[in-house]
Amino acid sequence: MTFTPSATSSFSAGAVFWAMVWSVVVKLDELLKLVPFYHPKARVSDRILIWVRSHKILTVTCTEIVNYSIHGVESPLGVCFALGGTFVNILMVTFIVPIWCRLSNLERR
Repeated sequence: MTFTPSATSSFSAGAVFWAMVWSVVVKLDELLKLVPFYHPKARVSDRILIWVRSHKILTVTCTEIVNYSIHGVESPLGVCFALGGTFVNILMVTFIVPIWCRLSNLERR
């Protein structure tokens, strides 16, 4: 398989899409402040990050099921898009989320 400009663009688009999904997860508390009945001590994003940190394989499996079920495996560009998402998901689950939890003292909770 050659890496054409359209395949590279698909890979990059998939990586950026899943990076935006993960940024929404991290900033979920800020978004929930817009809901009138949200309690600020709930800290939903912290709970999600702690869960992701303790269930790494399940998180990667679920994100990949969503990733490949949306983009499919029939189109080469769809597969490149999904591979970009796979790269970001594995990077987030194995490196970024544990470091984030350690730096924000979420390990003690």
